Amino acid sequence: MPADTAAVNDPAHTGNRPFSARIREASWSRHQGLDPSAEEAAEKTPGVFDRLFDGSLSVDDYTRWHAQQYFVYAAIEAAGARFAADPVAGPFVFDELARLGAIEADLAFLMGPKWRSGIEPLPETRAYVDRINEVAADWPGGYIAHAYTRYLGDLSGGQAFGKAAKRNYGFEDRGAAFYSFEGIASPKAFKEEYRARLDAVDLPEDERLRLIDEVLLAYDHNGAMIGGLAAGLGKNPFAPKVVAAICHHMNTDHAADTLVICQGAGGQRAAESARMTGFDGEGADFAALVDGTEVPLRVRWAAPLSERAEVRPEIVRLFTESKEALENA
Repeated sequence: MPADTAAVNDPAHTGNRPFSARIREASWSRHQGLDPSAEEAAEKTPGVFDRLFDGSLSVDDYTRWHAQQYFVYAAIEAAGARFAADPVAGPFVFDELARLGAIEADLAFLMGPKWRSGIEPLPETRAYVDRINEVAADWPGGYIAHAYTRYLGDLSGGQAFGKAAKRNYGFEDRGAAFYSFEGIASPKAFKEEYRARLDAVDLPEDERLRLIDEVLLAYDHNGAMIGGLAAGLGKNPFAPKVVAAICHHMNTDHAADTLVICQGAGGQRAAESARMTGFDGEGADFAALVDGTEVPLRVRWAAPLSERAEVRPEIVRLFTESKEALENA
């Protein structure tokens, strides 16, 4: 059991305290670690949350943050669909909480209709999603832990994120629909009902302890994802909309050329198919299908790029050189 849960969940000290209170107490330090207003955060380089609140987070980096959340909620809501009729997890599956449709609408607004071609999970996000898929495959507590961590956070601090996004970028609804819960009249009352269901959940003590530990892991994964995003703040000169448009064009109109680049410049001679997943000023990212498994790879540009007009000639160069290399191999 993680050290910071030991005291609050020691059988000698749990008494009759509500289960929801035990979860909040055990996860408080993790919550504070994600809070940009926490004292220790004031000494750090401003991260995603801090920059959103002080107005220095670009709309492009906001969009990239939104895109990573898409993968997390896709996993959680797929698990929710599986557990909707489950006697333990089912009471925590609420249509009013579903975020995926709102995220998709926001990304279409922010990136255009080809948005799906321009987003790919960060390694930290992929690890987060893998964890959700693993523990929520057949364990009701796994779904409850991850749903609780995300949705109650959205109804709490997430509301401040939505207000900051609307203030900074001039959004009305589109662009920040993710933070609007149209079916919930009172977030406070809803959270009270949610916590009452946690207190009444039919789980033995060992499963409750396991669920609390999973909440802590959910916080850790969320923190790692935010850290991965923070590491790339301001570093990509190309707007997400541009990335999506070019990736879509390569993957739909030039799929064979994309494969040649991955086989040649990418070094994946055995690749069966490939897709372009993104790019920045330093290089392009691809996913090549090799022996039935997608392998991520990166191909660097010959020189740093900063303008959209520079991308096409560089891709043509990569294709030409890759084709020649494969023919002469």
